[in-house]
Amino acid sequence: MSTILRRLSAQFRGWVDSVWQRSEQWRSNLDLLWQWFVYLVVGQLARFWSRDQRLWVFGARGGTAFADNAKYLYLWVAVNDPSIRPVWLSKNEIVVETLQQQGYEAYRAHSLRGRLLTLRAGVVFVTQGLRDVHMGSTAGARLVQLWHGLPLKTIAWDAEWSDQPWPVRRCHASMADEIDLVTAPSTEAIEPLSSGLGIDPDRFVVTGYPRTDVFANDIEGATLTADASLLDRIESQATDSKLVFYLPTYRAAGTSFIEAFDTAAVGDLLAARGAHLYIKAHPDEPVTAAESHSHVHWLPASVDPYLVVPHADVLVTDYSSVFFDYLAVDRPIVFFPYDQSTYTERRGFYFAYESVTPGPIATDADELQEALTEALDAATGGEDPYAADRRELRRRFCPVPPGTASQAVYDAVSRLVFADSEPPTRLADPRPAAMQPTVSDTFR
Repeated sequence: MSTILRRLSAQFRGWVDSVWQRSEQWRSNLDLLWQWFVYLVVGQLARFWSRDQRLWVFGARGGTAFADNAKYLYLWVAVNDPSIRPVWLSKNEIVVETLQQQGYEAYRAHSLRGRLLTLRAGVVFVTQGLRDVHMGSTAGARLVQLWHGLPLKTIAWDAEWSDQPWPVRRCHASMADEIDLVTAPSTEAIEPLSSGLGIDPDRFVVTGYPRTDVFANDIEGATLTADASLLDRIESQATDSKLVFYLPTYRAAGTSFIEAFDTAAVGDLLAARGAHLYIKAHPDEPVTAAESHSHVHWLPASVDPYLVVPHADVLVTDYSSVFFDYLAVDRPIVFFPYDQSTYTERRGFYFAYESVTPGPIATDADELQEALTEALDAATGGEDPYAADRRELRRRFCPVPPGTASQAVYDAVSRLVFADSEPPTRLADPRPAAMQPTVSDTFR
């Protein structure tokens, strides 16, 4: 009887989740269409006022967080060019208040002040879409899509957009035509990004991603809105232990990574090696395991992964684009695509999976332990059979040295915006030459 009740309960929860997801999708689509209408109206009225080309507005992750490429470019501009007025817009009041308290200019995206600034901004930067800020108010500005990763799995038009209702598809196609510039980590990334986003490849520029600058430099302001005690604990632990970070991809359906992951077995393996594992779920899948272990730790889904991944001696992932960025540090990577066949059928990839995964591929819990053992051996100076593969993948997909991407994006945008006028004057690096970042032989 209890088994039947559990099954019925699981089926009911699945039905509720399905109804909720459909309801969320409808609300999102209606909001998108409304903002598109406002965008079209503003576009007709935009000729009645001028935009300030030195006012740059930034947003990310649907306006929910201070994160990703927009965050790191915003911080770089704030430090390096006093002639540009960078403004962060967010729907998250905590983000806005934290930035304001530290002397940065930030406002709620949908407040009157936020909308007026967006209407006056010469350049708008986003990482997901124009709803990272107030989409309707961006009409007439230069629109820069920084995006949020080199796609291994299919995205947007090549994934879910083609199944959307006609008005939503029409909106996505129309707004893709409005994007002036898209940043890419390499020429290899342009074709899949262009296909997925529906944006002409001529609008792409290879700059690298600003978030990868954390692998080379300390970024002033990067820890704002973050849990300082958590970051201190990880940094301290990294001096005494090997750290493994597991960043699984979000799955809208199918087997959760929790069901495939053996917390106890992995924890015991790490304890025997004096190592620790940190797991960070995708922001859209904020879950924690039922089991706990003293050497397995869960990070909040909202934490900026680029504040912690630089401390990783080994990275574990499946289909996440984070591993392309992690190639910058040339450390072992373990792939755990436990649902590769079903994920391939449901989502699909731009590249043959085995051809772009420079590390052991584990498909179940036992293979994961073997792969982790191999990776930890490599991280402690043992044989590293995938080192050459990582370097080749980095050459193909991530040739821009970390520490230079923000400046490259800034330069590309300046060429676009100030082509017919006086460009901004960037501050010289105030540090002595010996302290300025250089490109190590690793990245030559």
